[in-house]
Amino acid sequence: MYKKKIMVILGGILSFSIGFSILMISPDPMEENLELARQADSPQAAATAISENNKKDMITSTVAYLLVGLGFAVTASGVFMSKNQQNC
Repeated sequence: MYKKKIMVILGGILSFSIGFSILMISPDPMEENLELARQADSPQAAATAISENNKKDMITSTVAYLLVGLGFAVTASGVFMSKNQQNC
């Protein structure tokens, strides 16, 4: 039982670490959006450029936050696993 608990906790920590690393590696879209807004000819062109820039970062951010959340949940479930369970 103790080995299973440790494996669940390590899996959660690994998932969290991967998600957090993705978030730290990905560039800040706010800086790019500001630069796009400054270079645009009109407000409509700026809005279109910012929208396209935000769409390309959406999948990466979603996966990263999913891994971070999953890491928290799995780690917490591993920490609070019942000691009364029988070995499977």
